[in-house]
Amino acid sequence: MRGPEIRHAARNACLAASCLLAWAGSTSAQTPTTPPIPAGSLPPETPADAPEPTTDAEVLAEIRKLRAEVAEARQLKAQVESLQRQLEAANAGGGLGSPPRGGMGYPGIGTPHTAAEESPGGFNGVPDRYHSGAFAPERGEKPDADRYPIKGRYKYHHDGTGPNGGGGYFSFSDHNDEFSLNITNQLTMDGTFFDRANLPTIEQNFNIPFARLYFYGNITKDWSYQVGTQGFLGTYNLLDMFMSWHISKNITLRAGKGLAPPLYEYYAFSPALEPVITNSPLFQLAAKRPIGLMFSGTALDNRMQWWSGVTNTGISLFGDLNRNVEYNGAVDFTPFRGERWKGSPLEGLGGGVGLSAGDQNYALHQTSIAFLNNGEATTNPSFVSVVGLPFYIYNQDVWADGMRSRVAPHIYRYGRFSILAEMMNFSRMLTDGRTTGRSTQWAYYVNASYWLTGERDFMGNGFQGYTTMEPLRPFIPSRGEYGPGAWQLAAQWSQFNAGRGDIDRGFVDAARSTERMDSFMTGVNWWPNKYTRLSFDYVYTGFNNPIPIVGPGSIGQYNTFWMRFAMFF
Repeated sequence: MRGPEIRHAARNACLAASCLLAWAGSTSAQTPTTPPIPAGSLPPETPADAPEPTTDAEVLAEIRKLRAEVAEARQLKAQVESLQRQLEAANAGGGLGSPPRGGMGYPGIGTPHTAAEESPGGFNGVPDRYHSGAFAPERGEKPDADRYPIKGRYKYHHDGTGPNGGGGYFSFSDHNDEFSLNITNQLTMDGTFFDRANLPTIEQNFNIPFARLYFYGNITKDWSYQVGTQGFLGTYNLLDMFMSWHISKNITLRAGKGLAPPLYEYYAFSPALEPVITNSPLFQLAAKRPIGLMFSGTALDNRMQWWSGVTNTGISLFGDLNRNVEYNGAVDFTPFRGERWKGSPLEGLGGGVGLSAGDQNYALHQTSIAFLNNGEATTNPSFVSVVGLPFYIYNQDVWADGMRSRVAPHIYRYGRFSILAEMMNFSRMLTDGRTTGRSTQWAYYVNASYWLTGERDFMGNGFQGYTTMEPLRPFIPSRGEYGPGAWQLAAQWSQFNAGRGDIDRGFVDAARSTERMDSFMTGVNWWPNKYTRLSFDYVYTGFNNPIPIVGPGSIGQYNTFWMRFAMFF
């Protein structure tokens, strides 16, 4: 072949070589998509109707042009290979601002997943996500290895949910939230000052009433868990530990140690979130955190909430007392929910009743169980004030011996103005070996609070009451926000009537006991922002008869000036 035929064949060969080099550069990158070639990076193609070169000089010029195209293709291949190495380095070490594949994402940034990553081939031919039985021997993984990318974020409960009051929490979860681990904290520091010296309680002067750390989340969409720990006035204990099976949308089964009815004030919210500075005196009649099985759920389009289960009678103890078991349950109604009642003053209205019943057989004064490891005594060997000062003290030889029952009706209305009232009847059979009789106590409290700055409380339900607050105009100087924060006025009146029956039967130390205690708490709360609360309260505690709480004389009342700094995050 000579002339035009040779020139045409040479041009076609060079073009084929150029295409092969460009194709090799794109396929060696082994990426799901090939980066586009920038406009102008290669010489324009020869038009189809361009005249064929006719002289040897024109043929040489055409060959030089095709060689330049091949050189450009080789340069592009080198650039693609360089980008491939950078991508591999970024995926291995988290470079280029992307979270490392298969590891934890940065807060607020989820790890993206492409179809190639989900496929067995994964990235560069190696799986990024392993399911049971899928493994990468070249990485030294065992055949049964499971490895999932985890994303980490900081979130905030805006709807009043979450462990005992909602708020901010750290969240770690896999790509589809099938597994999650959430962490939240409650930290409190108090200043508790009395108008009398040497009152026999450790909750005075500067103290830390509790510091709580919760771990909770789900291990599949149908199974969740919660573990809570608490530092309590110098002690440390396991607060919660339970697993939950979400049987259906409206029914959950919980197994383990956790809050339970019948006292709404105790199981529906944290004491650090009560409008007044702490729980009412009824806290000592609560079920607290027993160990057992508890069903809970909703009905009537979430207008009814319920609890029902059996637990040990050691209340918050880790062991049962003589293997007694009791029933704990509650039902709550919020009838004015839904679009029809949106914005109505009745929307936050609700109420219900909690109840408990079971056989009891144990000494009220326990010597073999370390109550301090559980936060507080739970067999009621005495009845105490809100700071733990006893005013009704049982003798050492008194036992619970028979049926104990607790009935606690409650009613609430949450909003800008909130009110919560609850009463309890606490009844049990007692004996000292000589006399047997039924002991009955009545107690109640009424909370009232008002947001001066326009905020509104979470509307509440049978599972959740007072929660953290988001100020409408927060005070965060670091962001240039100098709003007033959220200001709340609050008050509580409570009465605890232990009755004369146990005194008359000789069950109670009459020289140190009186049958009725009245308490009034009032104060102001300031939320600078949604993570922080400062409280300043005054507490009056009075007895119907003077008792020798401290010193050589008896006292009929004392006053407490109480302040608290709390953080929720």
